[in-house]
Amino acid sequence: MSMQNNLAKSTKFKVILNGMPLGFSKVSNISATMEFETVVEGGVNDRVHYLPKPRQSMDKLVLEYGIASGELTRTTLTAGYELSKGIIIMVMPDSGAVPTATYQANWGIVTKWEIDTLDATNSGLLIKKIEISHNGLTETINKIGL
Repeated sequence: MSMQNNLAKSTKFKVILNGMPLGFSKVSNISATMEFETVVEGGVNDRVHYLPKPRQSMDKLVLEYGIASGELTRTTLTAGYELSKGIIIMVMPDSGAVPTATYQANWGIVTKWEIDTLDATNSGLLIKKIEISHNGLTETINKIGL
């Protein structure tokens, strides 16, 4: 099997918020950051020390979906809504039920939501974007799913 066939695709994924699976058309800003402080030791000129700083800010996920009439499942995702049961994002292979990769945060809160510009001259979908601040993502790569 060539390496090309083993690469994960970004088009099929599942999102679970507070234990509830929800459909989204796009998830962006899946990342984790850590800040470090550089400490120079007196009398030592050949190296510096890097110490992790306490978190000053939270990382943010952006979820997007098309608004549908009569929809109730995602209406609670308004600013201030707490995701106390966490966030799970699973990248799924074309075939099979085992995720290729999983990204998890234990806690999050909706900090912003917005909809696209309302435009009477455009017949496109109305997209809603939700920004979720979280306490850090962990990544799990499943070699079975590849």
